[in-house]
This record gives sequence, structure tokens and C-alpha cells, in this order.
Amino acid sequence: MNVVLVTVDSLRADHCSSYGYDRETSPTLDALAAEGLAVDAYANANATRASFPSILTSTYPLAYGGFDYLSDRRTMLGTPLQRAGYATGGFHSNVWLSRDFNYDRGFDRFYDSKSDPGPMARLRTFLKTNLDQDGLVYRALQSVYDRTERQAGIDVGQTYKDAETITDRALEWIDGAEEPFFCWVHYMDVHHPYVPRPAYAAEMGVDVSIGEREAIRLRRKMLERPDDVTEAERQVLVDLYDAEIRYADEQIGRLVDSVRASTGETAFLCTSDHGEEFYEHGGYSHNPSMYEEVIHVPLVLAGAGIEDRGPGSADRPDVDVELLDVAPTVHDLAGVGSPGTYRGRSVLDRVASGESATVISETENDDGLRLAVRRDGWKLIWDQGAGTEELYDLDADPGEHEDVVGREPDVRGDLRARLEEHVEELATTNESLPEVRMDAETERRLKDLGYLE
Repeated sequence: MNVVLVTVDSLRADHCSSYGYDRETSPTLDALAAEGLAVDAYANANATRASFPSILTSTYPLAYGGFDYLSDRRTMLGTPLQRAGYATGGFHSNVWLSRDFNYDRGFDRFYDSKSDPGPMARLRTFLKTNLDQDGLVYRALQSVYDRTERQAGIDVGQTYKDAETITDRALEWIDGAEEPFFCWVHYMDVHHPYVPRPAYAAEMGVDVSIGEREAIRLRRKMLERPDDVTEAERQVLVDLYDAEIRYADEQIGRLVDSVRASTGETAFLCTSDHGEEFYEHGGYSHNPSMYEEVIHVPLVLAGAGIEDRGPGSADRPDVDVELLDVAPTVHDLAGVGSPGTYRGRSVLDRVASGESATVISETENDDGLRLAVRRDGWKLIWDQGAGTEELYDLDADPGEHEDVVGREPDVRGDLRARLEEHVEELATTNESLPEVRMDAETERRLKDLGYLE
């Protein structure tokens, strides 16, 4: 049986209509959920770079030396499939997931868009390569670029390939691939900068009249001066975000329809690496937040091998899964065993057992580790660098507005002990990783996405 894994960058669950959102942002995902299964999934990290090791290798982000580079000791989900006779393809345009960082392992065909930049991006790469970056000419040109984006709102260069392009690449490969095949497709459109898509907004009954220049200026403001974003501007950002979801969802529909029309039995798994915040806790984007708007993501299964469980959110099983479960689920659907290093469990097994995952989410920055554990309706967030803890009763306070760490010492103690145990477990896999020297184009694209300053 063929398996297609679709991941949508920055897609939070509560902005999908099949998860109760009041806008019809995701008709394709809704239809897949209605014929198959939708579950509440939780990310093991709060940003793409940290999250994808959990998705593609079912290992924690900070294991094996961390997520700066994908250790060879992590087994990519495509490798067991290749050994079982599957053709494997991966298609995306997020440079953190490029072959430079060892993500091409396990794929017969791997497209990361690095060899296909736009003309303006090629010009910027040429300038970075051929001019002294500390020299007056280069600094003047960089200043012009930054000022142009802030003031005129022009996004100079190309940050990622749009969903239509990625879908085209994937379908071109699928059309020539021998079955069975596994295909991973990752869409970047829902990640900021949000491109105004008035036609898709109109399909949801939303009027998006903002132009691209103003959208880029507003994006700069949300990242650099979040406290200055007005309520009206916040709503514009939400409208832009929702329209991007609708656009990406349409391309998922094109992918699903084309695959079903031209291939044999196929299972589809659709999810996200993390969500996005819109000032619910004082910020925008998704880093370093560990709140629900960033951690809670959709996970939808449909197609061959998946039991029909009724219409979407109304009958969503009362079980929590985590992104560590994605790779074991793919292997389960393909009838292929998972390696012993995997830390997750097939979603189908979790649903059948009714046993929710204890979800540990983690990341690391210059100040130290930031971790969260979600179990039995409670969440503890522990910021080692700041020396702070937050505890939330998610059943009573799903929006995480009331920190009860001082009122629930026993719960806090149990969850803190689990995190301390987890940190000790991470140390047992530690190793030194090679340092990746980024080329000028990679660095520029990461800056444009807000990953680097």
C-alpha cells in the first residue's frame, strides 16, 4: 500500500474547521477526517528545526546531540521503507530540512528547492559571495534591503516555494514512481510571511483587502514590536493566516485527488510541525512559546487501512497523540517494522488502546533548555535558563491564563520529576555533531523566515 505524509508548517489545530474552528479553512482535511480519523496531536517542539526530528525519526529533538544537525544514529522513516521495497520521495522548501542538515537520507528522490532559487535570490547570493560582508558596499546594499522590506513592504527574494509548485513536483515524481511508494510533502505557505490571498479569504466569507507591501510591513511589526500591533492589525494577521490555510488545503486536495485517480490503494497522514501564536500570551510566531496554540496540531488519517470512524471532530477519539507517533504510524500502514530507536507508537494503536501519550516538548537556546510536559490534563512548562515554572490545569483553563504552580505542589512535583528524568535520558544519547557552514542563500532565507537575526 502507498503512503503519503503531508506536513503543513505552522498549522495550529484550532484554526482547522474539522477541529471546531468557525471558519471553513480546511475543507480537504475535513473530508479526510470524515472518511477516516482525526485526533488531537501535540508537537514535541515549538519550531520546525526542533520538531522535524520527532516527525521523521521518532526521536526527541534534543537527543543525539540536538537538532542543529540530524545525526546518522537517527533512522529516517524512509530507510526501513526503502529496505522493504518502497520507492521514496520527499518534497519541500524549508532550508532547515535540506540535505545540508542530513535530511535527504531514506529518500530516492529528494527536493529541497536549494538548487532552484529565484532570480532575486540568486542576485543576493552572488553579492554575498563576491562582496566583503564587512565592507561598505555590502552593508549599504543590505541596509537598502532591510529598509525596503520595512518601509515599502517588498519581500525581495524568494523565501520558499508555494504549495502549487511543491504539489507539482510531488505529483511529477509519483506519476513515474513504481508502487508501492512513500511520499512526504511539506508546505510552507501557512508560515509567515503571509501572502495576501483575497480569493481564498472570500471563500470563507472574509474580506482581505490588504496588499502584499502592507502585509510585509505588518509582519515586520508583529516580529519586532508585537506590543504595538493593534487589535485591528491582529485580526488582519489572523485573516491572512486563515486564507493561507485555505490555499494550502486546496493543494492538499489536488494532491489527494490526483494520487487517488492514478495509483493503487493509498493511505494519507496529514499533520503539522507546530502551530502559531497571535498574541494569546504576548507574542507572535511560535518561538520560544510552549503554549497550546503552538503545541496543539491536527493529525488526520484517511484512505486504505484506516477504519471509518465517522464525521470529523464530532467523533474525534478522546486520545492524545504526539508527533513522535508519525513515523511508527507510517510504518504501521505500510506493514513495515519500526527500528528500536523510535520513541513513538502508531496512532492506530493508541486509538485502539485508548491510552494517551505523555507529551514532552523541548527546545534549547543560548539561555538553556525550555521543556514542557503534558499529562492527564495538566501541563508544566519549565524554563531552565530563566529558572521559572508554569503549571496549567488544561481541563479548567484550556487557554492557559491562570498559572497554578503555587497551588498544586504535588502535581508540579510529579511533572517536574518526569522532566528531570527525561533530561537524564537525553544525556545517554549525547554526541558531537558536525558544524554546518551555511551558504549565503541558506542564511538569507532563514533570516527572511524569522529564524535568524
